[in-house]
Amino acid sequence: MVPKLTSGNYSLSTKLFLLAAAFILVAEIVVLVPSVSRERNDLLHARVEAAYLVSLALEGPSGVMLDEYVVRQLFSTANILGVTVNRADIRTLILTPEIDPHGPPYMHLVDLRNQNATEQILDSWATVFSNGNDLIQVTGTPRNAANNEVDIIVSQSALRADLLFYARKVLWLSLLISSLTALLLFWALNEIIVRPVERLTKSMADFEIDPNQKSHIHVPSDRNDEIGTAERNLTAMQTKLYDLLNEHRRLAALGAGISKISHDLRNILASAQLMSDRLIKSDDPSVRKLSPRLILALDRAIALSRNTLTFGRMEERVLNKAKVNLHDLIKEVFDDSAAMGIEMHNNIDADLSISADRTHLYRSLFNLVHNSVEAIMPDGPTSCSSDKTIGSITASAEKSDNILRIQLADTGPGIPEYASAELFEPFKGSKKPGGSGLGVAISAEIIRAHGGNLSLKENSGDGALFEITLPLRASD
Repeated sequence: MVPKLTSGNYSLSTKLFLLAAAFILVAEIVVLVPSVSRERNDLLHARVEAAYLVSLALEGPSGVMLDEYVVRQLFSTANILGVTVNRADIRTLILTPEIDPHGPPYMHLVDLRNQNATEQILDSWATVFSNGNDLIQVTGTPRNAANNEVDIIVSQSALRADLLFYARKVLWLSLLISSLTALLLFWALNEIIVRPVERLTKSMADFEIDPNQKSHIHVPSDRNDEIGTAERNLTAMQTKLYDLLNEHRRLAALGAGISKISHDLRNILASAQLMSDRLIKSDDPSVRKLSPRLILALDRAIALSRNTLTFGRMEERVLNKAKVNLHDLIKEVFDDSAAMGIEMHNNIDADLSISADRTHLYRSLFNLVHNSVEAIMPDGPTSCSSDKTIGSITASAEKSDNILRIQLADTGPGIPEYASAELFEPFKGSKKPGGSGLGVAISAEIIRAHGGNLSLKENSGDGALFEITLPLRASD
C-alpha cells in the first residue's frame, strides 16, 4: 500500500524519495506474483523430466535393473517421493512413497497439462502460504516423449521451501533495485524539479519580506520547460511590483511635500487673485487686456492646489448622500462652466433624481465639463471675442436595469491617443501645458466612491463622449 504523504512534517524531497521507493516496490511486488508461479511451474516440470530420465535409466542395458538404493538416491536428489510412468497404455510404478502408518497425508492434484495462468498463480501462492507436509501429485508430459505420461509425488513442505527461498531472493533483489532506482530518480528529480522550486520559493519569501530590494528579484534560468516559464513569469511580476512600489513611494513623497506647500500656496494665490481684480479697473488699456488672462492663470493655479490636496481622500464612508435632482445639478455645472462660443445642452429629464453626495458629484461633473470647455477652447475663454458658436457640450441620461447612465459629449478635437491611454491615472492624464492630470482622475475616484464607473465611450476628431454609470436604489 502506498503511504499517505500529506503531513507537513515531510519535506518535498522526502516525499519524493518515499513515493518513488513505494511505487517501484509495488511494481516489483506485482512482478513477484507471476514470478513465483513461473518458478513453481519450472520446478515441477524439471522434476517430471528428472523422473522420466531416471525411469529410462532403470531399464538399463540387457535388462539389468539399477540398484534400489541408487534409484532412491536419484529421486531424493530431485525431491521426488513417488513415480509412475505410463507408456503405450502400460502403467509402470517405479517408486512408491513412504506413507505415514498413522494415516496418509492429504493429496493435492496438479495437472501441468491443463492448468491456465490463473490456476498456476493461485496454486503457487497457496503452496507458499500453506503449512504442514501434505503430498502433491503432479501429472506431466516429458519434453521429448509427448506420448508418455509421468505422475510424480512431491512433498508440499519441500516445494514450499524452494518457493520461499526463491521469493526471498526476488524480494531482496526487488528491494535493492527499488532503492537504487529511487535514489537515482530522487537525484534526477531533485536536480530538475525540487531545487528550482526551492529557489523559486526562497525568492518569493525574500521578496515578500523586503520587496524594495532589487537583489531579491528572482534571476531566471535559461530553461524552456514549465519551470523556466514560471521563473520568467515570477521575475516579470516581481519587476513590475518593484517598479510600482518605487513609483508609489516617489508619489507618496511628492504628495507629502506638495500637500504642505499647497496649503500656503493657496493663501498666496487667493491674495494675488484679490489684487488682480483691481487690475481690471485700471485706466491702462494694456493692463485691462492682460487682466483676464492673469485671472484665468490664477484660477487654474488655485484649482491645481485644491485638486492636489483633495485627491486620494474620496471614500464611500465620507459621502453625505441625499436625493439630488440631476437636471438641476447639470444646469448648475453648465452655468459655472459657461464660456462664450460654447453651447450647453441639458437633455436630462427635469424630474430625474438620484441618491448621491451633491457636492462631490458636482465636482466630478464640473471637472469633466471644464475639461470639455478647455478642449474646445484651448486658448481660454478670451479666445472667442464674438457670438459665433465654436462648439457644444451635451448632457443626457437614461435608466436601465437599475443603472443610471449619464453621458457628457462635446464637439471638441477629441483626446489624443497618447493621452487617452493614461487618462484616468493621476498626474499622467493631462498632456496640455499647465494641466495637472488630476481632473478626470478625481472625477473617476468620486464616481467609484458612489459605486459606479467612469469611462471614455467614444473618442474621435469630432469630439469625446464620457459615460458615468451609477447604481440605482429602489427609492430612486
